[in-house]
Amino acid sequence: MHRHYGRMLRALSVGRMKSSSCSLWQPPVDMYESDSELIVFVEVAGIAPDKIKIMAENEMLTISGERKCLISGVNHVHRLEIEYGHFACRIPLPVSIDVDKTKSEINNGFLLVRMPVVRHQGTVEINLK
Repeated sequence: MHRHYGRMLRALSVGRMKSSSCSLWQPPVDMYESDSELIVFVEVAGIAPDKIKIMAENEMLTISGERKCLISGVNHVHRLEIEYGHFACRIPLPVSIDVDKTKSEINNGFLLVRMPVVRHQGTVEINLK
């Protein structure tokens, strides 16, 4: 929803737009779960790996960074669909993960984050105090 709203707003004000490094947007995210891990795909085409920060918590994944526009010196914008500037995604995780074993890589413009799922098994006696 935010992505579409941002595009509509930009389309209405393209003539008055100024470059800004503080715009906030979110790249598309897919999340999958296997028997042993959560897998998150994030579209990060055109973003330098050193501009991406990934923070994994037990039940939250935060991905932030910046995509810079490399085009300058234009007089008219005829089409503007690619989001630029800072972005931040806070993704609630549906299960607990092992943050120490989380891995990530970038391949063909997609960030892949693999997070092992922590499944609590067995019986625990809970003492009343």
